[in-house]
Amino acid sequence: MLSKSYVYPFFISLSGYVFMVSMDTVIKVLGSNYPILQLLFLNALFSLIPLTFFIVKNHGLNFYKDQNYKFQTVRGLLHTLGFLFVLMGVLKLPLSIVYPVLFTSPLMLLIMSHFFLSENINLTRVIAIFLGFLGVIISAEPFGNSQVSFLGIFYVFIGAFCIASTNLLTRKYFNLSSSFAASFFSMVISVIAFLIAMKFQFYPMTLHDLFFSLLGGVFAGLGISAIVYGSRMLPASIYGMTSYFQLIYGIILGWLVFQQLPTFFNYLGILFVFSAGIILFYFDKSKSKNET
Repeated sequence: MLSKSYVYPFFISLSGYVFMVSMDTVIKVLGSNYPILQLLFLNALFSLIPLTFFIVKNHGLNFYKDQNYKFQTVRGLLHTLGFLFVLMGVLKLPLSIVYPVLFTSPLMLLIMSHFFLSENINLTRVIAIFLGFLGVIISAEPFGNSQVSFLGIFYVFIGAFCIASTNLLTRKYFNLSSSFAASFFSMVISVIAFLIAMKFQFYPMTLHDLFFSLLGGVFAGLGISAIVYGSRMLPASIYGMTSYFQLIYGIILGWLVFQQLPTFFNYLGILFVFSAGIILFYFDKSKSKNET
């Protein structure tokens, strides 16, 4: 049973994944009408509204001082690439497939942590990694006449790798920045990178779509802030399980907004991914206290 002290951060963390899936949905809805780089630029820009509030609230107006800007720049560029590839995949795939593929990120982090952080990979972790990647393969429906975009899966997979690399860098150099500062500066880097990539060209948007884009950006900022809060306040086992709500909510929104229901293979793949998470968070006895 969940301890009373964890109830509030648990639901805050859950809300973070609701916000992030909602943000993906906004991008998917607008993606057929506007260039992806423009949408990502606006999303990153508007995400700074809540992120600025939370970083000032937690670190004061002088938060920009004493920052390691080399670390923030490298981390921000990795985050930007992950942001770009995942949302390029979102435009090509049903949401019920996006999130099982995206769940390869923590599994990649386990593997990379073994080589770069000298963390052990025991039998439990090997089983979890195997089940997780098998679930992704099954979700991709490589059987029969699949209508799944394999390019979309490739995009999300590369995005998951960039996210894992970002988290690896954050864990290796955790003393160089707080979580809120890292999130804020990553989005600042994304704003600059996407603005340059789109060559400062802006396609006119209706007021309705611009407001919708604003809403998606605020969702992103709130989602990142809520997830950061959950990662700081919850034990790794509880925090890790909140991320699985992303799968459930993704299926719900995919059905309500895009009339996309998972196929049998999607459900089977999601079951394997869930199993990997349960094994990892409940039976892995090698987790350190600092893992999130």
